[in-house]
Amino acid sequence: MGDEGVAAVADAGPLIHLYEIGLLDLLRLFRAIQVPDVVWQEATRGGRVPAAALKQLRHCRKHPDPVMPEPQNAALAHLHGGERAALHLCARLQIPLLLTDDLAAREAARRLGVTPVGSVGIVAKGHHSGLIDLAEAEAALGRLYDTSTLFVARALIDQAIFALRGQGRPV
Repeated sequence: MGDEGVAAVADAGPLIHLYEIGLLDLLRLFRAIQVPDVVWQEATRGGRVPAAALKQLRHCRKHPDPVMPEPQNAALAHLHGGERAALHLCARLQIPLLLTDDLAAREAARRLGVTPVGSVGIVAKGHHSGLIDLAEAEAALGRLYDTSTLFVARALIDQAIFALRGQGRPV
């Protein structure tokens, strides 16, 4: 991915899922993590991710929800509020990287010239950057499938592990 030193805007999915598998700290791969308030609330609601865990990420900053002109709102109307706010924040801050696990948000990001990266990609990047070894990356991908609330196809996890082992294309 080559995103070290790059800021990212986060949707709730990666915050929740990385916390669930014990690897929220992998977000240090990015220079700054910008989080719209609505996403922060979604991630921390019901104790899914303790607010204190997000606050411990010194480079994680909560933003008031951005307001965008009506044409942009209409183009993203099919997305949930957090995904829309995250894409609006990408535009407002001119950040070309969105952390999201939502397929519709990923497609919308690409249409807007924003690169989407999901939890699987963040784990792979953590390994490629030397933050976690291959065994931990494989175990983390297994936890994404087995224990997190993230829906991910077993085939995607297998493909990611195959790629981590240098036997296939990167995730």
